[in-house]
Amino acid sequence: MPEAVLRQTESVENYLRIASAKPTNNQANNTYTVADNPENVSEGFYRIHDDDHDDGGAYYTHDGKPTKSANQANGQSHEDSLKMGAFDGVLLPCIQNQLGVIFFLRLPSVVGQAGVFYATILVSMCFLATFTTALSMCALVTNGKIEAGGPYFIISRNLGPAIGGSLGVLFYLASLASSAMHVVGAVEAFQLGFGLTEVFHWDTQIISLILLFQLTLVVWVGTHFVSIAGPIFLSIVGMSIVSILVGTLLFTLGKWNGQLMKYNKNLYDDNFSPNFSPDPETGITPTFFSLLSMLFPALSGILIGSNRASMLRDPARNIPTGTLLSIFASTGLYILVIALFGATFSNALLLDDKLVMIAVSFPHQLIVKVGIIMSSLGSSLQSLLTSSRILSAIATDGCVPCLKWLRPKVGSSKNHRAVIFTWFLASSFTLQGKVDFISPYVAMFILMMYCGINLSCFLVGFLKAPGFRPSFRHYHYRISLAGFLWCLGLAVFMNWLHAFITLFCTVFLACYIMTKGDEKKWGDVGQGVLFAIGKGSLLALAAKGDLHVKNWRPLVLSIIDLDEYGYPKHLYMLRLTAQMRKGYGFTLVHSHICGSVLDDKKLAQAEQTRKTLTDIMRCEESDCFVDVSISTSKISERIWFAARHSGLGPLRPNTVLLSWPDNWEKDVSRCEDFFETLRGLSKMKKSVLVFKGHHSFPSSLDVVKKTTIDVWWIVYDGGLLLLLPFILAKNRTWRSGTKLRIFAVITDPATNSVEVVQAIRHHLERIRIPAEVLSVDFTATAVVDIMTSQKSQYNNSEEDVVAGIATQTSQRTIDDMFSNCPSASWSRSDSFVGNLLNSSLKNGSSKLKDMVTAVRERSEVRRDTVSHFNRMVKIYSSNASLVVTNLPMFDDSMDSMDFLACTEVMCEGIQNVLFVRGTGEEVITTYA
Repeated sequence: MPEAVLRQTESVENYLRIASAKPTNNQANNTYTVADNPENVSEGFYRIHDDDHDDGGAYYTHDGKPTKSANQANGQSHEDSLKMGAFDGVLLPCIQNQLGVIFFLRLPSVVGQAGVFYATILVSMCFLATFTTALSMCALVTNGKIEAGGPYFIISRNLGPAIGGSLGVLFYLASLASSAMHVVGAVEAFQLGFGLTEVFHWDTQIISLILLFQLTLVVWVGTHFVSIAGPIFLSIVGMSIVSILVGTLLFTLGKWNGQLMKYNKNLYDDNFSPNFSPDPETGITPTFFSLLSMLFPALSGILIGSNRASMLRDPARNIPTGTLLSIFASTGLYILVIALFGATFSNALLLDDKLVMIAVSFPHQLIVKVGIIMSSLGSSLQSLLTSSRILSAIATDGCVPCLKWLRPKVGSSKNHRAVIFTWFLASSFTLQGKVDFISPYVAMFILMMYCGINLSCFLVGFLKAPGFRPSFRHYHYRISLAGFLWCLGLAVFMNWLHAFITLFCTVFLACYIMTKGDEKKWGDVGQGVLFAIGKGSLLALAAKGDLHVKNWRPLVLSIIDLDEYGYPKHLYMLRLTAQMRKGYGFTLVHSHICGSVLDDKKLAQAEQTRKTLTDIMRCEESDCFVDVSISTSKISERIWFAARHSGLGPLRPNTVLLSWPDNWEKDVSRCEDFFETLRGLSKMKKSVLVFKGHHSFPSSLDVVKKTTIDVWWIVYDGGLLLLLPFILAKNRTWRSGTKLRIFAVITDPATNSVEVVQAIRHHLERIRIPAEVLSVDFTATAVVDIMTSQKSQYNNSEEDVVAGIATQTSQRTIDDMFSNCPSASWSRSDSFVGNLLNSSLKNGSSKLKDMVTAVRERSEVRRDTVSHFNRMVKIYSSNASLVVTNLPMFDDSMDSMDFLACTEVMCEGIQNVLFVRGTGEEVITTYA
């Protein structure tokens, strides 16, 4: 990097490191070593892993080359035969999770409390939530490969790491809470079934902790033990359900009583309507929605299949088939049991005896006792395994910073830290000691997860993203929207306070991930949402036509000059650009590299320059659009093209910021090119800003105190000259201790300067811009000749212009605008230079020699005027941090060297000067 740039960037060393950073050889080749990124070394491999085996998994480098373990895994053909299908891999685990402790110990109580009709409605409400969510999940699952984490993976890759990570944490909490709930249920079934209640104080909690620890050891040893134990547990559960159904039918027919009496039969049809009564154990009278919160977790085990995608032969077919079959099977079984129990048993028995299913079982009660315990333990084991996998996936992705320490070790197929952490949190839920107290938390967490899945599917379906091409066709985004609203409504009606707290925690966690989490390029649906909103807003804005003057705001195109290495020459240009963000428009930063797009080196340099400029603007706390073009055309043509074609639709730049050309007097072509640029931008009706800055110009990270921004107001060409300093003064850099001063330049000897100052103050009050107003006498100069090109033609009254309701203003001097003196129409022909030329023409000087002499005298007068302006600025604004004034008029008849020379003299010895030339349309309104 050149020394000149290094000198200019001493005050912003923090982002100079970013700007000067160059890719290492390793990074250029897209290979990473531990030294390159020791913290994220585990992300240096893509892992293909089967959780059922302890072979360490298969690993691939970023180059796509398999490691030794990958080659070994490829040689093990027997792994494919160990994969499961829809029946054993999805259907059975889902049913096992749905036929748990709530089915055996709480469903009879729900029938007694709510009645057959309302209990059926409760199951139907749960069915709608699970069915709509299952359709959305099947669409998302079949749109690509599902990796570790299941539902978390689906949401995070569609809604982004922030929402996906927060909802993934909720699903993790739901799974571990479900594990604790089933453990407590197993202990309760054991105590009630074998008469071992209240053996010692806190016996349920202590036994639950011991049992949960033993289940954690099973998960610790290996997941294949869970797969082996699952069918055994489920077979026992199936035998129990058959025993219950057969016993109930025989009891109805009077062939079997079990442990029941004849008066336990339903003789009066008292189970059809609700009978909400206090619970015999807790003493709490349930409500319709409290029963829903207790019943919902029993029918919500539909996410097991997506979490076992790596264990399935064909996840795209197995997951939809197994999940939907499990929903219909479990819902049908629940409705069958509700109808059967409601028609068979008395209401008093259903309310008082939670072991009705054990008492009626045939041929022996021990089958159901063991079945309930095995069912609860199997469900707890599945939930414990699921939660540890989700936590491991979240930690491996690194989107939740506080969980990174739980990621598995490199090369290890097991994550013991995640298992231990899950056991610790699940143990805290077991301290509740009652299934009724844990189930509402499980229901709330799962409903929020369902909301995330439905919302994700709705967004990708509604936005019609080309990348969303699921093989599962039986879905529609309207169904997903209905599922989202239904699940959200259920959560609110179950417990609005818990729903609000859960939503608040989700939003808080999402904000934490966005601010502290690693940046992930997963292509989330949020980009699609913003694209759709932006497209719709842009089309609607274009349909309304040109912006009204009330809504005018600076849309700045900042032209940044580069050195031979592709780095910005003047950092003060980027600082000024960043500080214009308080105009609430948008900013385009544009640079150019001379060359051809066919040159790969130029393309690489342009991309590196774009990243450098983007990083610098981010360090300046500015959100802007950065672009770097490549061509061999003239500088003026490049700038014209950028000003003409940048932006989209009505959002095109209306203001162009240029830097003052360096060493223009040594390069005539550069001087002429800059002058042509100004003329072209003026013809395109673009406001022009020319900044002659210094490296002392403050950064957006600095805070300037006890200084001023001085505005030297000569002509009124719109409101831009006042608006820009006001926008800058609102920036954090200036707003603490910066005063805005306006120097009104008086050009007419007949003008009352006191009147002009008072009128300007009144005008500033009406447009709500606080500033100090002073007047400066320029009556003996030709400043009018420099700043205006022709006699003003006034199409608007003075009141209209001052009020800000004129759509276009002509170039009028300040004393002409704000003076009531009849001679305020003093024009250029009355100026000193005008009189000089007129006298030459009146004397009959028609010869070329006389005209040349007149032009020379005119140039001398211009130089005397700008010299006087420079002296006055040095007197009044020597301590100002920024001077803002009108850019001298440029037209076709003017010499480029003369224009740049006069402008240079105006700002000679002044460090930071911003020249402004508006179009007359930038009017500041006085009304709301």
